[in-house]
This record gives sequence, structure tokens and C-alpha cells, in this order.
Amino acid sequence: MIRDRLIPALKREFAGWEIQFDSPPQPIATFPATQPAVGRVFVYDDGDEATVLIEKITHSHFNPYDKKLSEPQRDEIVTEDVLDFLQALFSDRVLLHCTPDGRMGGWMRLDLQNGSVELSPARWYFLWSRPYTP
Repeated sequence: MIRDRLIPALKREFAGWEIQFDSPPQPIATFPATQPAVGRVFVYDDGDEATVLIEKITHSHFNPYDKKLSEPQRDEIVTEDVLDFLQALFSDRVLLHCTPDGRMGGWMRLDLQNGSVELSPARWYFLWSRPYTP
């Protein structure tokens, strides 16, 4: 089970953080919000994948989608990918965006971009710690 690897890894990586842990179908980890417009971060164990939900912005699925992998191999890759994403998110290397009505949102890794990021005036932009202004 993904949570058997992911929860201990989250506890190690984010030791000292205020994280609430639970069991499915509840989020296996909940990180408190740093700004109301973005909301909390929830991590779900969906059986064959993990979902990271940024409460008021978007969500992402983490799964290598490789049927040749054993369950332990898949769980290890999912754990590494979720940790990598959360480390980037919490260190302001992920640009979050949403429409003003909150109906559409997404994210991009700033540290993996080549060149400048094109922004739309029809979107709101955030880093984890603050609103984003170029």
C-alpha cells in the first residue's frame, strides 16, 4: 500500500511540521494552509496512485502507470514523486494558477522551466507562501 511507504517518508521529510495523518478514504496527510486563497494540501492514497489536492487550486495524480512494476516498486516511485513535488511546492518552486471563479486551475514547476513563464491576465497566480507577481 502506498501509504505504508508514503506516511513514514512524509514524517521524515517534514519532521516538526503541523501535519494531520489519517487513513483512507480520508486524506492520509493534511498540511495546513499558508494563505486562504490557496488552502490546505491533502495527500490521498487511492490504491494504485496518490493524489495531491491543493484545496482551492487543483489536484495531481502520481503513478508511473507501468504495469511491469511490482507493487513495492510502484509505491516507491509514487512516494519519491510526491515528496519531490511537495518539497518544490513548499519551497516556492511551483507556480499555482486558477481562474478567478475557481473553476479551473493548475500548476507548473518553475525550477524545471526553460526561459520565462507566460502568464495570462485571466488567471490568478500563487506560490505556496504568497501571491505571485512577476
